[in-house]
Amino acid sequence: MSGLNELLRDLGSDAKLEKAYQEDPESVMERYRLTEEERQALRDQDIEKIKSLSGSTTASLSNTTVSSYDE
Repeated sequence: MSGLNELLRDLGSDAKLEKAYQEDPESVMERYRLTEEERQALRDQDIEKIKSLSGSTTASLSNTTVSSYDE
């Protein structure tokens, strides 16, 4: 399983990880060894790109994943 898939799965089931991601998404992405392309897709909140990179057309994305870079 790719780091992106693991991160998406874990964010949906681990409240501590979700909180850590909200506070410092870059550190969490580093821990999951995401590629720069995967990181940029998350930063850009590019849901279609995230789905493509995860290999799923039905990727479950938590609100945390998509909103961590909201200002």
